[in-house]
Amino acid sequence: MEVIEGIHRIDTMLGARRSSMYVICGARSSLLFDVGINGDPSTVICPYLEGAGIDRRTLAWIVVSHCDVDHFGGIADARTTFPDARLIAHRLDTEAIADFRSYLRLRGRSFLEPYGLDDDPAVLDWARSVAREAPLDGSVVGGEVIDLGGREVEVLHLPGHSPGHLGLRDRVTGTVLIADAALGTAVENADGSGAFPPTYRHLGPYLITIARLQAMNVPVLLTAHYPTFRGNAAQAFLTESAEFAHSLHRKVRDALGISKAGLTLAELIRILNDGSGNWPVDQAAGAMAFPAAAHVEALLSAGEAELVDGPGGTTRIKAIR
Repeated sequence: MEVIEGIHRIDTMLGARRSSMYVICGARSSLLFDVGINGDPSTVICPYLEGAGIDRRTLAWIVVSHCDVDHFGGIADARTTFPDARLIAHRLDTEAIADFRSYLRLRGRSFLEPYGLDDDPAVLDWARSVAREAPLDGSVVGGEVIDLGGREVEVLHLPGHSPGHLGLRDRVTGTVLIADAALGTAVENADGSGAFPPTYRHLGPYLITIARLQAMNVPVLLTAHYPTFRGNAAQAFLTESAEFAHSLHRKVRDALGISKAGLTLAELIRILNDGSGNWPVDQAAGAMAFPAAAHVEALLSAGEAELVDGPGGTTRIKAIR
């Protein structure tokens, strides 16, 4: 649907979850924000453009928000479907986007070192099945302005969920597109129920990003997995995103504070998943690894925790008392 003049939201389904991509149209050209998984550009995005009367040949820019497969898996298909478009991402995420082995090392299996925690093999198999590699045309760092003809779009660096997470701000309407830069109190299914915990990976940058978005007084906030937020609803979503992170930080501190021997990351995840949100606990361990590690690393940086060797060569997280 066209959520605001010249900005189109294109939804597809990932199981029970909704995933949204966006097209911004100017007088001269258009821009696609995120490409979904392999097949989405040709079977979802292109048919939408045709139905909306948008000539695919006007698509001059493709901006990938970050290095998760549900956002970049379709880049090879996008190259074929939109051959004249320039495909870009933030320089901090480009390696993981352009090369699947790098994705596994930097993202999909990034908790092996130092925590000894691997992702579910079925999840990794799914990621491999929906992502097809292709080179990017360039990288950005945030602050760049893309002129679509009578419509300028500012590139925003919104780290926290990933190091190079990008957003966009339409200078005509003030609309801000944030993909996964803020994640509320749970990543939602299409029916509004919780699917799994907010998967921010770096606590300090995540909170700074949210504060930056709050200061913008965004009139329309467009995300990847939530309904369109307008006016006060946008501010409320950003506020609850920050409050959840602060609350989980207290819970991590408390959990480490009562464990004399320290906890493995897996043990901490089990504690955090108990009563932290409305998602199915038995399906949330892999997702909870992201915020759990984010909070642990914030405590390590602050000198409030340390990593110690546990039985059998395990790495444990221990509060410094």
